[in-house]
Amino acid sequence: MKLKKNALRGFTLIELLVVIAIIAILIALLLPAVQQAREAARRTQCKNQLKQLGLALHNYHDTFNRLPPACIWQNTATGAGGTAPENGRDAGWMATWVIQILPYADQAPLYNLYDSSQVARSTANTTNVTRTTRLPWINCPSFPGIATTLTQDYDGFIKGTYGANVGAGRMLRQADFGNSALKGPFSVIGQYGANFRDITDGTTNVVLVAEIVRYDNGGDDRGAWGWCTGPTFSGRGNGGGALVPNSKTLIDSSPYSINDTTNRVFNLRSNPDSGNDSGVAARSFHTGGVQLTLGDGSTRFVSENIDQTTWLNLLSQADGNVIGEW
Repeated sequence: MKLKKNALRGFTLIELLVVIAIIAILIALLLPAVQQAREAARRTQCKNQLKQLGLALHNYHDTFNRLPPACIWQNTATGAGGTAPENGRDAGWMATWVIQILPYADQAPLYNLYDSSQVARSTANTTNVTRTTRLPWINCPSFPGIATTLTQDYDGFIKGTYGANVGAGRMLRQADFGNSALKGPFSVIGQYGANFRDITDGTTNVVLVAEIVRYDNGGDDRGAWGWCTGPTFSGRGNGGGALVPNSKTLIDSSPYSINDTTNRVFNLRSNPDSGNDSGVAARSFHTGGVQLTLGDGSTRFVSENIDQTTWLNLLSQADGNVIGEW
């Protein structure tokens, strides 16, 4: 008697399609979790970098008993420093706060390549430092890679994503710098960096550094860390409106600025070249707000829905307003 052999049986087409569908569903469920985990890691790295910037600024303050000025201006007509012009495209602008803290951020060799006696757009400085050197620690890892430098009028400046707080007013208004209700811990127009005792609202209540955006265009200066207003942000801009974090209603207006008023997805909106009405908002690629460093060196995440008045109070160093929970 012959035994009947069991016939070999494979997957049917329907079974195979079901298995593929199940795998696809599992991948679809897994991808958002992976992306969230990656963004959480990038956000943590960004926070750590802001913390390191805060430490570098404190070390600078320990040495000079004040914070560095947002930028230095050289009066090219007389060869001596003076009242800076309300013009962010003036040829006399020199070292920014980022350049000045390089020795306190473990970047002394790079700082030694920078000629502080020369203007920022000099060939020596753009060739040796600000056009050729990428500083990972001033770039949020959540931000897309952008290779374009600020190239208008000179060889170029590499861009980052962190800016110093120049106050609740506009970047290049002498009147705003002279107004205690608007003055911040840094100033371009005033060539000013505060002593911590000047921050009478308390260092825990005043922002030092926050995230900003950079744009992939050679005519846009936002984030250009070697140029005067590039690594700064403000509380007000063109027309005097308040620039809250990730502002969707008001647009940035910097001395070098491209015309893109339509990009609302990542809040990169910008209005062309503005003079003493210049203003740039704190902006980021993190969902829901931006990260920042306070005067005491601590880091926080601030919601883009923060109350406008509270935000402006956080940018002013001595407006006399006591800030509670935010």
